[in-house]
Amino acid sequence: MNVTSKIMLVALTTVAILAGCTLTRGSYVAIGNTRAPINPADVRIYTELPVNYEKIAMVSADARNAFASQQNLSDNAIERLKKEAAAVGANGILLNGFGNYVVGSGGVVNVMQTGPHTAFGVGTMTTYTGKAAEGLAIYVP
Repeated sequence: MNVTSKIMLVALTTVAILAGCTLTRGSYVAIGNTRAPINPADVRIYTELPVNYEKIAMVSADARNAFASQQNLSDNAIERLKKEAAAVGANGILLNGFGNYVVGSGGVVNVMQTGPHTAFGVGTMTTYTGKAAEGLAIYVP
């Protein structure tokens, strides 16, 4: 295998690995009494407050990946939001906001010289977005 083939193999492997890695961030601010951590799978998402509940924390999360689908980003943002709520013992989240945000942009330009004083170029540019979610972490008895 020559050097060019090795470089191409490393580049393709790197792209394949990065395509599967969605970066998530999350945080919380306690506004009530926290409880013992629970399993994130036990955290339920609410769009309306239940009759009886305790406020525990404000939670937020986001997910980003240039190669992931919008659905994948949504799923990852919600899962991270559940992890943040579970860490403070909340078994529910009243979802307050969910949407897109701009991560950045990138582009590629390919220029080919066609003569001593002429050139031909092609370019492309894209904007990368992520998903963000926020809510009220609650405990429902």
